[in-house]
Amino acid sequence: MTPLKYVLGILLIVCLTILIFSFIHRGQLCELNIKNKNQEVAAKLACAVG
Repeated sequence: MTPLKYVLGILLIVCLTILIFSFIHRGQLCELNIKNKNQEVAAKLACAVG
């Protein structure tokens, strides 16, 4: 396989993992923070209270 196919495969797996995680925790997930040394990724959803 070419390096481009590896990158696309890894990207597809990461996207599918995020989608599956969000469907499993869809009722509980209002905010997701992933922190690294120099980077932070935050995803915030509009959650209704009550």
